[in-house]
Amino acid sequence: MGRREGKALEPMVNGLRPTITETGDAGRDRFALTCPVCGELGQHAFVLLARRAFEEHADENHPAGPGPLEQIRTLVDLAESAPGRWECTLGPVTYRVRERGAGRFEVEVVGRRGVIEARMSTLDDVRIAIGGHAGVVGRALATAAAIESGRVSISPDNIVSLE
Repeated sequence: MGRREGKALEPMVNGLRPTITETGDAGRDRFALTCPVCGELGQHAFVLLARRAFEEHADENHPAGPGPLEQIRTLVDLAESAPGRWECTLGPVTYRVRERGAGRFEVEVVGRRGVIEARMSTLDDVRIAIGGHAGVVGRALATAAAIESGRVSISPDNIVSLE
């Protein structure tokens, strides 16, 4: 089977993917840059200049949203009920968290007489475990949060360039 040649998509910046099209003109106006939110932004002589212009535009006008940890902290809001104790209600289920020592937590699922068994050494770990149990934090978000917090080491052999 033959390979199909296709134009690669432009890289995303802050969740937005620009459109860079060749205008057919030669010189300074060869590539038109379009933002998916704002529309056409201008014309550039080179694709790389158009990409850089979009990066600047996106950073200034469309800032990135919250990171994975901040998203989880928003979804799973722990309220301190007493020193070393927190509570969180997600839907019909209430979770009670107790600190069992330095860097050790226990999460009780109230009304079900159950305990979430997971390795939890920080309150962010607790939030990830509760969010996963309640179904509001998926595996991808949990992994991204673990990487952001520095708990997961990434080997250079496992890194794949997206460009």
